[in-house]
Amino acid sequence: MISRMSLLTWILCLCLLFSFIGYTITFIRSNVYNGLMTFTDRLLTWYYENKRELPFRSQNDPYKIWVSEIMAQQTQIVTMLPFYERWIKSFPTVEALANADIDDVLKHWEGLGYYRRARNLHAGALYLMEHHGGRLPADYKALLEIPGVGPYTASAISAIAFHLPEVTIDGNVKRVMARTLNYTDNVNTQAAYNYFETWLKHELALNQALPGDFSQALMELGALVCTPSNTTCEGCPLKDLCACYRGEVAPDIPYIPKAKKSPVHPMSAYILVKNGSIWMSTDDADGLMTGLLRLPQEPLHSKTLKEQMSLVHKFSHLTWDIKVYKKKVLHMEHLVEIPLDTLHQHTIVTAHRKILITLGYLHEG
Repeated sequence: MISRMSLLTWILCLCLLFSFIGYTITFIRSNVYNGLMTFTDRLLTWYYENKRELPFRSQNDPYKIWVSEIMAQQTQIVTMLPFYERWIKSFPTVEALANADIDDVLKHWEGLGYYRRARNLHAGALYLMEHHGGRLPADYKALLEIPGVGPYTASAISAIAFHLPEVTIDGNVKRVMARTLNYTDNVNTQAAYNYFETWLKHELALNQALPGDFSQALMELGALVCTPSNTTCEGCPLKDLCACYRGEVAPDIPYIPKAKKSPVHPMSAYILVKNGSIWMSTDDADGLMTGLLRLPQEPLHSKTLKEQMSLVHKFSHLTWDIKVYKKKVLHMEHLVEIPLDTLHQHTIVTAHRKILITLGYLHEG
């Protein structure tokens, strides 16, 4: 039987223990960025306190992670979120996406650009239904077999959805690592990718961190703090571990060679409206955005027609310098007549969709 004195002693000891734990936690938190914590500890502590609440982070669904990663390619998170939420509402599972008509899939993607991503998601869903019973495999190499899934996306799904020891390396992560390690070569090479991957995987294994949190923390840090414009390291948890903060980094880090200027193609787009319908074209012989409707268009600018508006639209490898004209007659192939009140139901190439919205023939949303 425990004596009253022994019981009081135990209570006192427990109180002292809890006080010590509380003091230790407070001390660690207050000194988190002063050299007492590792790269990973600093990164994850910052992430847990500052991460954005995003719908695809709230549940560990491999399909939703896959969709979000594909949508986030070449698109800012704030821009893609409404598209993501609408997509998941319409295609909540791999099976639902596989069963969808490709035209409906492309319509849901309208406005995001780079439509091949949507086609690859649909093709990937069909592949998963045929080979994996509608489930994404918990295997990095197997993920690479899915149409449109490359090393980055496979790593993201592996780490975030399945907690496999992979790391994601996107543009944000390349910037963080190039500045931290003073990597002076071109970051968009396989050699750079291998260098960062080796370093990060060693750090991940050494600290036994959760792969998903580790990868998302790196991407989040690059998106919110270690941005292209923030070279003063303001708000960065990695400060005194970073070559940039110590002043060792060249001004052009991360180094990316300047891309060659893309060719500019002068184009004429035509508006022909009759009896409540507008004439559109199905001619996708240029290989751009196959299967999407567009305004009738041809090379060069008109020297006789009155310009209604102009638009410069940049693709990854070329630029359209478009001037828009109204015409009463069109002698062109591949024309289709679309009632104006149904125009919103069709998927239209981004540049021409902007024109139709500007001229009042189409409403946003």
